[in-house]
Amino acid sequence: MERLTRRLWSRGFLGTLLLITLAGSALSARQLLTLKSHNRLLSTHEQIVITNDTDPQLIFAKAYEQQQNGDPLEAIQLYGRILQRGDAKFRAQVRFNLGTLYLRDAARIWKDRGLLEHVRVNTLLSAAKDNLRESLVLVPEQWDARYNLEYALRITPPPKEKPKNDFQGSKGSVFATLPAIPGGGP
Repeated sequence: MERLTRRLWSRGFLGTLLLITLAGSALSARQLLTLKSHNRLLSTHEQIVITNDTDPQLIFAKAYEQQQNGDPLEAIQLYGRILQRGDAKFRAQVRFNLGTLYLRDAARIWKDRGLLEHVRVNTLLSAAKDNLRESLVLVPEQWDARYNLEYALRITPPPKEKPKNDFQGSKGSVFATLPAIPGGGP
């Protein structure tokens, strides 16, 4: 055993193993400090300062807090900043929250105003369906997104009818429609 230990130590194996262990411990300590900092910021959302280097998880938390406090425009802007960041599951959650925001707003307007806001409701529902579909592409087993997408498809208003041409006039002669030519013959 002693001979094996000496041989491993002489070849630097144990030294390398020790360095790898120390590097792993340092990395774990750094991650622990980062998590502690994130948890402190998450407990008080007001202290989260959004910059280009802000962790997407913190931006997501800030956006969710804005969503819950009734400021959907700020939440949409914050979600938009992190649409392409993170892994597929995180991006799917961002898309789901965006789609839900649009869907909630469309349903509220549809209930309150009905067809008077046809264009606005259709625009919001289109955005909701796009985001919910993208969420399902990223994570197909997300049942909440499936439910919300089906709801969005169900409440989509029918296409607005074009006004009919109800012209009731009659043409007596060609001269009646040409104002420059007198009505009589030569």
